[in-house]
Amino acid sequence: MLNKSQSISVRLSQEDYAYLMRIDQNGAMTQSEKVRELIQMARDQVGPQSFTRAYLCATEAVAPYRAMNKEHPAQRSEIVDVVLDLVSELAANIQATEKNEEFGVNLEHRILPVTEDIVTKLLPCLLTSHSFEASPSENERKLRLHNLVKNLHNQIIQTTVKE
Repeated sequence: MLNKSQSISVRLSQEDYAYLMRIDQNGAMTQSEKVRELIQMARDQVGPQSFTRAYLCATEAVAPYRAMNKEHPAQRSEIVDVVLDLVSELAANIQATEKNEEFGVNLEHRILPVTEDIVTKLLPCLLTSHSFEASPSENERKLRLHNLVKNLHNQIIQTTVKE
């Protein structure tokens, strides 16, 4: 099937026309090529597949919670900071993943490095003690971490034995 294009006619002010003609993306020379590039630039900046745009939106959404966590430095939680980073990264990856029949596979491919990174960042936070009242005691923290590692180890052994 042939790719059918739509023809448009537009009247521009001298300022807008001068701006359009200054566009020098991907070798655009003609007015049509410059309009196409302008449209592509807009899509790249605000489109749902733009990771950068999605990340900025997600980061903006968690910003008030990040500010609350940092409001009282003595009670700041590194764990909360790391989890808020995770929320931003995951939301951006979900929004930026193309919505098609391979969405699940593509999303998993995108978020696997994010989850590995988050575990790497969380473990040191979990291992260090926090002295403010809201945190569990050091022994409880160590016990929970020990149980987590034990469960992960058991799952790794089970999946290795199955293979």
